[in-house]
Amino acid sequence: MMIEMPGFFELYGAVKLYSLARVLELDAAGADGRGVYVLQPGEAEEMLPRLAVVVPIKDDEIMSLAGVISGVPHAARLVIVSASGREPVDRYRHEAELARTVHERTGREVLVFHQRDPAWREALAGTPLEALLGDDGLVRYGKGEGMLLGLLAAAWLGAEYVGFIDSDNYVPGSVHEYVMAYLTGFKMASSRYSMVRIKWPYKGKLPGVGGDVYLRRRGRVSMHTNHVLNLALSVMRGVETDIVQTANSGEHALTLELGLNMEWAGGFAVEPYQLVSLLRDCWLDARERCRFREGVEIAQVETRNPHLHAERGDEHLASMLATSLGTVYHSPLASARVVEEIRHLLEENGYRGEPPAPRTYPPPAAAGDPRRVFERFLAESSEAVHLEQR
Repeated sequence: MMIEMPGFFELYGAVKLYSLARVLELDAAGADGRGVYVLQPGEAEEMLPRLAVVVPIKDDEIMSLAGVISGVPHAARLVIVSASGREPVDRYRHEAELARTVHERTGREVLVFHQRDPAWREALAGTPLEALLGDDGLVRYGKGEGMLLGLLAAAWLGAEYVGFIDSDNYVPGSVHEYVMAYLTGFKMASSRYSMVRIKWPYKGKLPGVGGDVYLRRRGRVSMHTNHVLNLALSVMRGVETDIVQTANSGEHALTLELGLNMEWAGGFAVEPYQLVSLLRDCWLDARERCRFREGVEIAQVETRNPHLHAERGDEHLASMLATSLGTVYHSPLASARVVEEIRHLLEENGYRGEPPAPRTYPPPAAAGDPRRVFERFLAESSEAVHLEQR
């Protein structure tokens, strides 16, 4: 893969945020790499076994999950974290069956488990991550919760990099491109605390019978979250910026060391909260809170393949928008002007009242060795499936 060199970066305390870089070639084998970043096949081959790809799923079509799996390079570790319903149809059983079928046919390593598995109660008990448990004693529903458990699984597998890919993606080629972009972004980084966030070029929903596909250049939630984060940075600095282009990046990757030492948020707040918490801790309150003195590097990469997904509905979008903007609203980044803008955007999109504050969790490293936590889970679980590579 070949990615253009970012035109510039902006520095916020210990956070170095690079401008958007675009994929120039999907396969750049043999290119000399002058003025661009090139991932050669040999480099990808060396890095892939150190990457765990985590796929959170909740009631998505089994055919889209199968397509996502097919797009993940064989040498990468694959972790499927399910929050799918168990009644009246046990969707998790079918997801685990798909994982077994994939393993039997291809020999690839697959780890699949349910985030509501009762075994998590014992695994998390007595650790700071016990906050993941709800009143029923089970891990809360939420995308962020599933991703955090996936990070623990990646640590147990011995991964150095963790990439997240949504399960509702109907373009397997885009999945493969995301993975290659992750590796190229990590090659670009000079810090062991680095993150690669994807901006897709177009996003579209699958139409009904007789309908047409319409590819949107901007996501209906992400365009507002990007705007609000950029406004917050502009107001605080007194210099206008549009540096943030990936506030709601579901497809993103980070080094394990960064993931284990940063705070996480639950639900759909997880992606924007990554940026908000890093800016808060390593810029606004760096002297007291920053854990990354050598700096955090955040690359933003625009890929080539479109992202096609299932229709979610306008009510779902309004809730996602409120959850996303709530990460800024309830943070030190929110000046009076930013608060006013958030309220206006929410009202304009049919949401009444204040956005919810994000449900947050401490850095996973606070729970001790994450591998031990996941080992305790596996020891208690009768439904987790780990199919080792043949």
